[in-house]
Amino acid sequence: MRNGIAVSALSEYVNEVKNDPEQGIAKYGVELNWQSGTRSKVKALPMSVGPYKVSRDFTWEIDEPRQLLGCNHAPNPQEYLLSGVGACILVGFAVGASVMEVQLETLRVTIKGELNLSGFLDVDPNASVPFTEIKYEIEVAGDGTDEQFEMLRQTALKQSPNAMTIMKGADVNGDLKINR
Repeated sequence: MRNGIAVSALSEYVNEVKNDPEQGIAKYGVELNWQSGTRSKVKALPMSVGPYKVSRDFTWEIDEPRQLLGCNHAPNPQEYLLSGVGACILVGFAVGASVMEVQLETLRVTIKGELNLSGFLDVDPNASVPFTEIKYEIEVAGDGTDEQFEMLRQTALKQSPNAMTIMKGADVNGDLKINR
């Protein structure tokens, strides 16, 4: 056990996935229910890891600040998106450090992005709707060398499903179901 990561369990799981790639398929989902205004309540749906169903009994709220017509009761969708990317990078860094036998003292990821709301509001047809850039900073202390920490940074980014989804994009498909 290093940095709170069970390295032997990770090694066992890696071997399971090598022997049976289906073991490495993870499926996620959330359900959002509108509350009022810009506010919604989110519920994590059961996920699966390989053939195993995993109960995810978590709920949270999403809202916008008053300046964006919300009540400022919860983080907004962009803050959740940024936190998801940052947390994924952090997890990759911590797990990688544990595998490399680097003991961490502190680890902090700060992640920021900028939107032009003229695009979202359809005020300027040339304005970008998505973040034009997402910047992160990893602040770390521990017994690793500068080279090890740089390797961990690169690997954490390269192996982060959330960061890679943002950087490479993913198809977004959906349906509309109208209840009357």
